[in-house]
Amino acid sequence: MKKLRVLVIILIFTLMVFVGGTFYGFKEGMNNFSLLEQVVQGALSRHQLAAIEKNKIESVQHLLELNIDSGLHRYVMYKNDGNKLLSNYFMPTHTSELERYVDLMVEYRKDHPIVFNPNWANSIEGDDEETKLWREQGYNENNEMLSVIKSLLRERGVPE
Repeated sequence: MKKLRVLVIILIFTLMVFVGGTFYGFKEGMNNFSLLEQVVQGALSRHQLAAIEKNKIESVQHLLELNIDSGLHRYVMYKNDGNKLLSNYFMPTHTSELERYVDLMVEYRKDHPIVFNPNWANSIEGDDEETKLWREQGYNENNEMLSVIKSLLRERGVPE
């Protein structure tokens, strides 16, 4: 009986350590991802600022427009497949304002049409077969993305 009690205590302790370590690891992973993502954004900002200095505002504007379209698409992906429980627990500052963020992007899209265009993936003369297949796959995936964005905008009252 004493051995069974010790075994149960060890199993419970092991389970608690495992669950605690998993939660800590997930939270630490999210924190590291956030830190590293900002480093990448900082490096990209350098190019955007150089374009502004050269009066090439349209390239920066186009990138920011694409960020809005991508944000709308990622929102739908999150709503369909995201883990709301873990997100609410580990990223409450993101999830508490999520709908407001989407409303801001949708409001912008009411006056500014979608700039995302899957035609970048159309075949170009001289493409080899592998590149043509890659472009075709990209075109199909991007058409799907565009469809998802348009559907979200319609749901939120933005006419096409």
